[in-house]
Amino acid sequence: MPRLRPGPGTSLGEPARGRHAAAVVTVLATLGFLAFGWLLVLVGATQGTLARELGVGLEETGGLAAAVSLGLGVGVVLAGPAVDRWPRRPLFVAATATVALALQGAALAEGVFVLGLALALAGLGAGVFETVVNTVVPESFPGHAERRLALVHTGATVGAVTAPPLIVALSGSGGSAAAFRTASLLFGATALLGSLVRLLPPASGAPAAAPSRAPRLLALLPLLVATAAYVGFETALTAFAPALGVARGVEPERAVAGISALWMGLLVGRLLFLLWRGRVGPAWLLAQGVIALLVFAALSRTAIGLETGLGLLGIVLGSTFPILMALTARAFPERAGTAVGLVAGAGALGGVLVPWCAGALGGRLGPAALAAVLGLCCAGLASAGYAELRRRG
Repeated sequence: MPRLRPGPGTSLGEPARGRHAAAVVTVLATLGFLAFGWLLVLVGATQGTLARELGVGLEETGGLAAAVSLGLGVGVVLAGPAVDRWPRRPLFVAATATVALALQGAALAEGVFVLGLALALAGLGAGVFETVVNTVVPESFPGHAERRLALVHTGATVGAVTAPPLIVALSGSGGSAAAFRTASLLFGATALLGSLVRLLPPASGAPAAAPSRAPRLLALLPLLVATAAYVGFETALTAFAPALGVARGVEPERAVAGISALWMGLLVGRLLFLLWRGRVGPAWLLAQGVIALLVFAALSRTAIGLETGLGLLGIVLGSTFPILMALTARAFPERAGTAVGLVAGAGALGGVLVPWCAGALGGRLGPAALAAVLGLCCAGLASAGYAELRRRG
């Protein structure tokens, strides 16, 4: 007899537990994303400390940020089919435990190369974790997946907002190793909690392969581009916010506050999105890309302050990633994990290429070249949103 799945929005664990089980897993996922937020800002927030310890410059900073994104990309792509076939709880626990161990390794690294390897492994584990959550939530709340994902993803924004000042304080007393070990403890606690919670199982009876559905991958192309542009922009801006501040004459310690301003804006944007009760679709992506481009242009020309500009960008883009994940899960409801993995993998590819290109060009040609790369990401998001809007008629 096939295993029955609980109804949408009523359970993420055993059917008898209903809404209570859904609430428990929502809390677990949100706490996991809190730790994920720390990982996302680690490179940028430790940039000054790593510069003193390892001689890290703009190009090396871009490479370290790219290492995290590369690991994320591999993780989400590998995890997609696994999430569609295997029990989700072991995947969740193994993924978060891998991040915890990798960050302990980063704390012991004595060179940029070894540090990059450790961060790439941490990214891989985080990619698997992210795919599990981004698949389970839309499956369980199909009627309002965007808002439920936005709620869960607020954990990442809270983590990214609170982490930079704490990381600066930790690095001041214990070096960058103290920051990496603290992030490791957060993921270790998430793994322990995850071992106690049951997650929604994969759909029973799903075919091992579905070649007849392969052409529908073309329908994901605009979402692939949009996610690559968004994640690339967010990753690079997080990594280089301190450098942008220093280029404007801001003290390095104060420039780190730009990271918190960006992620505080993302948090506010996601909370405002939770209040929205209208329809959500690709038109949002088009509007967000255009507005972000205008704000970033004003920021680059110093028409607005660093923290103000970064905060506004966060507000504008706060709901972008949850919208992308929800639209993707709906495109392949029978293979949601695979689809989410593909699109999130494209995002991770953007997270590798954009910081790397921006850091390389910025290190050779100056901050203006770095800003040009980021501006292209905003234009890419808007263009992909327009293409998806046209595709849907």
